[in-house]
Amino acid sequence: MVAITVNQKVFERLKQAYAEKFGGSPKLLIDTLNHVYHETTNNSKDVISDKTIRNFFKNTEPMKMQEKNLNFLCGVLLECESYQEALRQQAALEQVDQTNPHVNEEWLDCYQEHIRRKWGTMKVLTMTQPVQLDSIYANVNVLEVIKAKKHKTIEELLDNHKTMDELWANIFSESISFSSLNYVVSQKNVAAFDAVKRYQKLLIWGRPGAGKTTFLKHLALHYVQELGEQFIPIFISLKVFAEEEEKSNLIDVIEREFLICVPEPAQLVQELLQQGRCLILLDGFDEIVETKRNRVYRIINDFVEQFSQNKFVLTCRLGASESTFEHFTEVEMADFNEEQVYLFVRKWFASCSEQKLGSKFLEELKINRSIKDLSKNPLLLTMLCLVFEDSYDFPKNRDLLIDEAVNILIRKWDASRRVDHSSINKFNLPYRRKINLLGKIAYEAFNQEPQKYFWQQRELEEFIRNYIENIPEIPTETLALDSLVVLKAIETNHGLLLKQSNDFYSFSHLTFQEYFVASYIVENQNPEILKEVIKRYLTNRQWREVFLIIAGRLLNADDFFKLMFTQISKLVDSKPLQDMLVWLYNVTALHKVESSSWRGFYLLVDHWFELYTNCQTKIDYNLAQQLAIMLRDLNIEREEIVKASPLNRLAFDLVKTHAQVSAKFCGDEFKPQKVTPLLKKELSITDNMLIAPQLRDRVETLDKEKGILTINKQGIQDIDKKIQDIAGLDDRFKDVKAHLEERNISDNLKEELIFLLESFPDDDNPKEDWKQWTNSLRAAMMLYLDIGFAWKFSEAEIQTLKDYFYANILLIECIRGGSYCSKDLRNQIVDHLLLPIKNIPETLGGCLQSI
Repeated sequence: MVAITVNQKVFERLKQAYAEKFGGSPKLLIDTLNHVYHETTNNSKDVISDKTIRNFFKNTEPMKMQEKNLNFLCGVLLECESYQEALRQQAALEQVDQTNPHVNEEWLDCYQEHIRRKWGTMKVLTMTQPVQLDSIYANVNVLEVIKAKKHKTIEELLDNHKTMDELWANIFSESISFSSLNYVVSQKNVAAFDAVKRYQKLLIWGRPGAGKTTFLKHLALHYVQELGEQFIPIFISLKVFAEEEEKSNLIDVIEREFLICVPEPAQLVQELLQQGRCLILLDGFDEIVETKRNRVYRIINDFVEQFSQNKFVLTCRLGASESTFEHFTEVEMADFNEEQVYLFVRKWFASCSEQKLGSKFLEELKINRSIKDLSKNPLLLTMLCLVFEDSYDFPKNRDLLIDEAVNILIRKWDASRRVDHSSINKFNLPYRRKINLLGKIAYEAFNQEPQKYFWQQRELEEFIRNYIENIPEIPTETLALDSLVVLKAIETNHGLLLKQSNDFYSFSHLTFQEYFVASYIVENQNPEILKEVIKRYLTNRQWREVFLIIAGRLLNADDFFKLMFTQISKLVDSKPLQDMLVWLYNVTALHKVESSSWRGFYLLVDHWFELYTNCQTKIDYNLAQQLAIMLRDLNIEREEIVKASPLNRLAFDLVKTHAQVSAKFCGDEFKPQKVTPLLKKELSITDNMLIAPQLRDRVETLDKEKGILTINKQGIQDIDKKIQDIAGLDDRFKDVKAHLEERNISDNLKEELIFLLESFPDDDNPKEDWKQWTNSLRAAMMLYLDIGFAWKFSEAEIQTLKDYFYANILLIECIRGGSYCSKDLRNQIVDHLLLPIKNIPETLGGCLQSI
């Protein structure tokens, strides 16, 4: 297809849409083009290459492009069927400009400036000064199906996940994305800007902080960018309008918007409305006091019917109104997706003096599920950015962030916008009552088997009724009505409970449900509840965040940590598992490296290399590795690191040797690249390790009485030349040989190692010789160094060991997560991790009486 030069005006519209929809990101645009047009092109490559996209949009003047590519760009960016259709639309726009007597008059320049000044900035929450809206704005999407109005069963809400266990397994493997409890509800979403273009009259529902008002401001700014735009934007706050005199109407409000630019605007306004030139932006129907809502509804309905040729966009919170706007197409504001979060964060920190702050923020989102959960809401993402910008990090205590988010949704957000819910609702629970109520709902649901995440409306109404009947201010005869009012207030005003279908509610975010579970447990101040939760749910992965939040909320977490430690120790009270811990204690004591971090590392080493030589072992090493890393980091923080000892270094050198040689008789080669990064670093394993033959040729003399080896220099030169400086088994044996002169190594061990050096098999020896030599080395390691524990666990014990690793990791996370406890207790707990029960002092549980 022939390349053509793009029309200047169409080119400018394409560039503007590229910036607004995709933030100037070639990757996001290419992903969308591929998604829309791959079936059309039948090509596995990108529909349009990255280079072509960059070259096209970096120029200030239009360049030539193949018409098929222009068709694709116009389809995605301008919602046109083809480039030729975009040309026809542009011609129509220019024709309208020529026939409209007001479009190019001076008042429009004045109106542009008025819109930019009035709606072009944003200041929310703790901002000390306003920022330009376009400097941080990220395009939002809308769902074309309103979840709250769809009839769905719980099974449908959970999509194709047959059980909650399967659902959680997918969540923790990160195979699905979940920003809230509606993560499995598949919905078609489109760019909100495209929905405005597509529908003449659009009603946008959304949760608090979903970005409804910000989106309308963005629309107003967009439509005054150029004099040739088809629509003149008019932004109207319905709250302000409703508070005016009864006789006021929408035309009066519109005329006042133009009064700053035109002394007598009545005629201009009538002409613009009659010609269908206006984009009427009606913001916040939910903010109108209930006594005035019907009047405003009638005014809007009549106005839309009278001037139906204009465009209208109306916003309202979910659940705030039962009114039916029959002329409007309804959509729902969607959560931010990952690309939108990324763009918002990049824009936010673009002007920051610390250039890497945005990258650091995004890295934190990857590793902290709670923060990632909150970031899907634009308002809460703004809060996160403010917190991070202020301290260059997130607080260790995640409870502080979630507590602030809840506080914003329940109190601060509407207060900052002067929305008085006491005048909107007949009955409004105080802040603390709402927290207690939501805590009770969340806890009783989480405390079930299986856990509960969805409620029918009647269930919640009954729950609320049972709660508020004890409040003196609530008359008995109005309990049923008041319970519904409370539910609707929590849904509409705060967005903490949301309808996921016409029949079912859930918490808007899983993080909020976990927060309220923890809040209920802490606020009750009942030790028995705390004990029961630890006993039943310590190893339940679904309770992980709850435990972390509890640790952060407690005024003093001493008792909480002692109970956790005791329950962790009880997990492994069977003889096989206690034998393992006894061995772990003995071997680190023998090697003079007694500490929890060394116990964690020895456990990982034995775990890893036993896995390498015994494929029948079913214990996953990942938890052991995570535990070893966390213990090491924690002891570094405490400055309690025990340095390696000579015997300790010898033991690990022999472990490396054993791993390399055992691979030989298995008909394989040792693969250092498969060894975990921690082990590679601590054991000095390199990716180019090979087994070098003819070790015996390098031995010149052996003095067994002194335990000293002399190496033939020629042998060294020959082998060094052969392996070309590649570190091999011989180099590993150099480490072993160096240990032979250590005085604290027994003569018997020295003699055994020298024998092993002498009897090392040739490269062409049968596998049986290699196996026999490896077994001899292993026997010496176990006899003299106590290296290697015989893993012979049942399936149940293997699962218990996984739980034990997990629970220890959780305890460390709680301790390091910004909790408050006494320093002595914290040190005691860390020092006694991974010890057998007989070595645990009475102060930490002693004989572990039942809890």
